[in-house]
Amino acid sequence: MSGAASLEGLRMAPRPRYLALALTGAQRMIAYPRTVLLNLLANLVWLAVSYQLWGAVFSSTAQVGSFDWARMRTYVLLVQALALFLNATDAVYRIVILVRMGDIATELLRPYDILRGQLAISTGAALVSGGLGAVVIAAVGFVWLDALPPVSPGAAVWFAVSVLLGFLIRFLVGFITALITFWTMNWLGVSWAQTALVSIFSGALIPLELYPEWLRSLALVFPFHGILHTPLAIYLGDLQGDALSRALAVQAFWVVALWGLARLMWRPGVRALEIQGG
Repeated sequence: MSGAASLEGLRMAPRPRYLALALTGAQRMIAYPRTVLLNLLANLVWLAVSYQLWGAVFSSTAQVGSFDWARMRTYVLLVQALALFLNATDAVYRIVILVRMGDIATELLRPYDILRGQLAISTGAALVSGGLGAVVIAAVGFVWLDALPPVSPGAAVWFAVSVLLGFLIRFLVGFITALITFWTMNWLGVSWAQTALVSIFSGALIPLELYPEWLRSLALVFPFHGILHTPLAIYLGDLQGDALSRALAVQAFWVVALWGLARLMWRPGVRALEIQGG
């Protein structure tokens, strides 16, 4: 009896299901370290290219919009650091693989909500791939590129909150894109279109402030600006006081709206997938 009791004491308690899924997402990234390192290398290359391009621009002018060279190199650095973290949330490829391999049927039978489950997996992947990469890129930037710190301790806190909301927006955009492929069957074009929209309207390529007024206004209509533009504007001090509160509220609104849209699309999407034959 004492031996059985000892074994019982050694038995691990079951993990909460979504924590287990998050750990699964992290373990998948750890299992493929070359992929993680290649993603990091790609972002370092983009950082170097962007740094050189903007450096050439500021070699002939001291100011572009509200950006001087110090603010711009900080912006470029943060874009690449956050991109590694945020892009790990992209659910398109994961769900497409489930569909193509026929594993979506098994996934539907599992005892968890698929939207929350995919979010948990994305979170685990982001913490390993994105978290590690962001730390490396940030270290490179602050040591060698002389990047600026947040404008205040409060800005640092709200920047972290905004990054979390941007993470959720990025995940939901990817999840909804994956659901669209249930109707289109061809996922590649839809995925590329999503990548283009996110890159252009989030401020990943160029700060939204430097866009023509009509294009900037259009970008602010869509949820994509909440992915990168809002966190970076908080970090650099462009959003403070009431403007900061409104920006965070807009991010939260898009999280709720996109979550609701994903819920509405899920069942019709599954039915469309079944009609197409799986």
